[in-house]
Amino acid sequence: MDPKGIKNRFRLLLEFSDEALPLDTLCYLLCQLAGYEIDIAAEQAKIDSLAETMAPTFADVMSTLFGPSGHVRGDTATYYDIDNSLLSRVLARGVGLPITMSVLAMECGKRVRVPIVGVGLPGHFIVRDGNDSSAYADPFNGGTLLDRQGVQQLFGQLSGGNVAWSDSYLRAVSKRDILLRILNNLKLASSRSPVGRPLHATVLELMSWFPSGAPFDPRDAQRVMSPYN
Repeated sequence: MDPKGIKNRFRLLLEFSDEALPLDTLCYLLCQLAGYEIDIAAEQAKIDSLAETMAPTFADVMSTLFGPSGHVRGDTATYYDIDNSLLSRVLARGVGLPITMSVLAMECGKRVRVPIVGVGLPGHFIVRDGNDSSAYADPFNGGTLLDRQGVQQLFGQLSGGNVAWSDSYLRAVSKRDILLRILNNLKLASSRSPVGRPLHATVLELMSWFPSGAPFDPRDAQRVMSPYN
């Protein structure tokens, strides 16, 4: 794999409009930058095959992917494992984080013509039926279907009732924001693991390409990696 070429492709794809961003391809480029020699077309074909097993409904996408006999469950044991933020590894291992599980749901939904959008609650990530603003689901917790009141109750549980609810939390987030949140997860995970330290500088560089990203300073990466040199 050519890290420079992969980064250049990632940067060029970021120039697309948000609607046209190929979210799966960008996520798979992150997998390659993390050191996995995957074939992106082959990985996309796996999602194609998985989607073929689903009925074209929001509920069936959730149950097929995350239900009791589903393909992926939330990783509560090794939450900060780098692999949980890498789409190819989530499907291969059968565990992931809320946001990468949500990306998988969005990509399957696209293939069965069921639009699914991401919803970035503070501290958690869920999805919404793109055709029904009252239908939500929590991929990390078994793909549980929720209405607006259910989302508010979930938020109350997660926040311990210490954070006031706002309807703005229900707004769909852009694909670009999803990518940035995944990169932020990778930034945290790579800083926690000696194995992930080589990825840290790459993640910081990629984050600097987003409008809200901090300028890239290689010295930041060197400071993080220095205890392990």
